[in-house]
Amino acid sequence: MKNSGFEATSQFEGRKKDHINLSLDPKTEAKGLSGIDHVELIHESFPELDFSQVSLNQQTLGMNLASPMFVSSMTAGHPGSSNVNEVLSVVCQKRNWAMGVGSQRRELFDTEAKSEWQRIRRLAPHVNLLGNIGISQLITLKIGEVQSLIDNLEAKALFVHTNPLQECFQPEGTPNFSGGLKAIEKLCREVSIPVIVKEVGTGFSEKTLHRLKNIGVSAVDVSGKGGTHWGRIEGYRSQPGDKLFEAAQTFKNWGVSTVDSLISGMRISADYQLWASGGVRNGLDAARLIALGAKMVGLARPILEAALVSPEALDKKMELLEFELRVALFCTGSKTINDFQEKKPWKFIDQKI
Repeated sequence: MKNSGFEATSQFEGRKKDHINLSLDPKTEAKGLSGIDHVELIHESFPELDFSQVSLNQQTLGMNLASPMFVSSMTAGHPGSSNVNEVLSVVCQKRNWAMGVGSQRRELFDTEAKSEWQRIRRLAPHVNLLGNIGISQLITLKIGEVQSLIDNLEAKALFVHTNPLQECFQPEGTPNFSGGLKAIEKLCREVSIPVIVKEVGTGFSEKTLHRLKNIGVSAVDVSGKGGTHWGRIEGYRSQPGDKLFEAAQTFKNWGVSTVDSLISGMRISADYQLWASGGVRNGLDAARLIALGAKMVGLARPILEAALVSPEALDKKMELLEFELRVALFCTGSKTINDFQEKKPWKFIDQKI
């Protein structure tokens, strides 16, 4: 039975725990389908600069960041999420990365849920947090309710995630998307911070990206096929033989790849920034997407795996990611992210894209 209203707290918490556990299972990853491996950066043997001169600094949506990589939205609003988000926020503040939070949906029916962000703000008062609400919830909300979510988090920007495939296979799903574009347009006009539209791992077609032009969106995170596949995750929450389980297997490779989504956005000369996530596993992957035109690149699974070990493990992982991205810039003769993108130092390895 699909849930038309707010779900019980126990049901919500159980679903979020399932999401974390399944997101770390290799069978829920659409591995090799992102298109990233088909992008090759062109080596420069005479960079004509010192490695110490290479800068990853990025300015976007009013934030001055140390890296164009950000922590993609993962989890919030259930026991255990506070611990993960505390680790993420403290390390993101230390390294000056932006951090997307998991869905703030629980705050809509549980006034105590905002205490998670109050604790995080005490630990990391200066971290750049990006809020998050689903489009199926946005459609029914008053703007004042959304602004409260922003204020609770002290968010720098707000993700609105669209996830039709996931909602179809989620036992508690709300696949109610009628009026979504109008709701986003109204949100962009009336809230106090930039709005970022994002998918959750099934990407955007060129036609859909066209529909997002001229409605006030500040950025679109294409979040393409190639990483964690939320249709697979929801399917595995049901039992073999169940309709949802079997249908999710049919659609296990559904979506538009990260690279195809990003190239489509560049082709239409979007009036919003293009961000990219979906299958990014290292700094070289991030470099390839930045070379194609991504302003920011999100990572989830590699970050979550490290955060669940310790803050030190996460800090070490993020340091490695920065080093790998810096090497890619240096070995293409690029001093800054802008230099790197202006050089366009890439080619497709084959014609599969």
